Amino acid sequence: MFNKKVSASILCLLSITTILIHASWSGPLQTIQVGLLISNCKTEQEKLILAVYEQLLKEEGFNYRIITPGELVGQSGENLKKHFEALVVPEYVNSLMPSEIAELINTYVLNNGGKAMLVFDPATKFPDGEQRQAPLLSSLAGVRYYQPVSAGKELIYFGYWCFVSAEKGREWGITPGKLDQDHAVNSYSYGKIRFEHSRAVNIDARVIAFDNGDDGENNPVITEKVYESGGAVVYANMPLGKYKLCSDDLTLRSVLRTFLIDYAKVPRLVNSPGGKGGVVLNLHICSGAYFRALLVMMMQGLFQPDLPLSIHVTAGPDTYKLGDGAGFFAENRFKGRPFLEVLQNYGEMGSHGGWMHNFFAFNVKDLPQQKALQLLEWNSNALVAVTGKKVREYSDPGGNHPTWLKYCLEQFGVNSYYYAGDSGASPSHPRINGEYGGEKMWAFPISPYQKFASFEEMERGQVKPDEVKQWLEDLVNFAADEKTIRMIYTHPSDTRFCLDAIRAFEEKVSAEQQKGRITMAPMSWYADFLNRSAKTIYQVKRQGTGNYSIDLENPAGLKDITVAIYLGEGVNYDVRSDDVQSVLEAGWLYMTITSDCQRKHLDVCRAG
Repeated sequence: MFNKKVSASILCLLSITTILIHASWSGPLQTIQVGLLISNCKTEQEKLILAVYEQLLKEEGFNYRIITPGELVGQSGENLKKHFEALVVPEYVNSLMPSEIAELINTYVLNNGGKAMLVFDPATKFPDGEQRQAPLLSSLAGVRYYQPVSAGKELIYFGYWCFVSAEKGREWGITPGKLDQDHAVNSYSYGKIRFEHSRAVNIDARVIAFDNGDDGENNPVITEKVYESGGAVVYANMPLGKYKLCSDDLTLRSVLRTFLIDYAKVPRLVNSPGGKGGVVLNLHICSGAYFRALLVMMMQGLFQPDLPLSIHVTAGPDTYKLGDGAGFFAENRFKGRPFLEVLQNYGEMGSHGGWMHNFFAFNVKDLPQQKALQLLEWNSNALVAVTGKKVREYSDPGGNHPTWLKYCLEQFGVNSYYYAGDSGASPSHPRINGEYGGEKMWAFPISPYQKFASFEEMERGQVKPDEVKQWLEDLVNFAADEKTIRMIYTHPSDTRFCLDAIRAFEEKVSAEQQKGRITMAPMSWYADFLNRSAKTIYQVKRQGTGNYSIDLENPAGLKDITVAIYLGEGVNYDVRSDDVQSVLEAGWLYMTITSDCQRKHLDVCRAG
């Protein structure tokens, strides 16, 4: 059973949304929700795993409820399906799953059309901790995971995460650029990433992603098995939550999001303004080396008011050390100031480190925190002195972002920052070595093209211009189709390669923006929305076949908040409410509130 003290500590993490949707098993059917199953949660690691699953469910706008084996005793698969549209079974916290709960999940899927996501090691141990010869849910998943191994081999090993095709990776929420030529997940500067897998053999599931393994055999990594009842099981052969704790957000988010949207079709709040995709172009101005490039970019019309940037500046007169004179010198009317006075019309100004770019990048981890705070303050004050606007964005030089830095940035009122971890993911609250970044600021991870992030790196890496253009088009389409937010970053440049890349990006974004599919805006604008959206309480209830009742509430206002429910393709529907803009795409009905009200009730009825 779930320890009551542990339960109390975890419940404090739950949003008010989760608290409001708790209902007794014998009561009337309540909000459509996800069941987050927790069989054992006593160790610190187990509590952290639970916390990251809760965090991502909240950030992705899904209503959920934590359920424990004690609550499931005596329940039927039919009753479980009435209360939960989908079950998420995280790693580690379900290794000791009781046999009767495993049997209930079997019934839920096989007989009642339930959808279950099984991660890494569910039902692999007896209650005393001894390893089972065969996990209780292997047949349901269609995969013999956690296989006994011969002498000289380890049960758990490190391998790759390869999709059967680039298209399949994109379907599963993998951001364009995150797969290499072998369709393996890779990361900025590191190339292919190695993940923990158990030794596994596919029985009769469909393999979505695999690893060749050290023995040359295809080891299943992501699989699906669909049943005649309408039930489905997705199995992930890696500890997804563990990677979120190690600054790899996309690993968990892409699988969880794909399962809940594409398989279980669970209603959600769309976590982007107006239910559209979003993109950020973060321009880093590190020193005085960029004056000529900025002038060329201005002359070529690459700064446009309807495509606002996040422009981050290292504002001091020096770069490597005091007195070298190589800096941007933001307050000097013969150096940086004229550029800032123009650039402030084309986006949001942010701080890029503290005063001296390279000095700060090389030394921030060793500097006394008071000294680092002083350099950050000088940088921020200089930008305010020129623009007259508060600095709300930040990017760290060289990707150096010690955990204590968040407290300094919070003091300055920063709400968003560039982040080299979690590459390819959407804005989030990071976990760095398990430590939570808090909820006051949103981190915007970079979206790389394979091992490269900035356009200059791609040019030095001899990436072909046509490849870059295609990647940018794919990235913008991905953000628009998935209705999610992605960020790219680069530096000012006057090379043809970089200028053409920026122009191609802006032309694609402008075309999609005119179609109403995407928005380009600075980080802080999105962070304002995400902070407001996080306060939204909502419920979706079924009202007979194909009809739904929806209630939303937000004390900070519901304007541009979008709720999505699945109706099916080609259906006729009627949304009964004022000040709501609705659109049906690929079977999903997206309803966006257009007024700044605090409460809204919607009735959705299928017509004909």
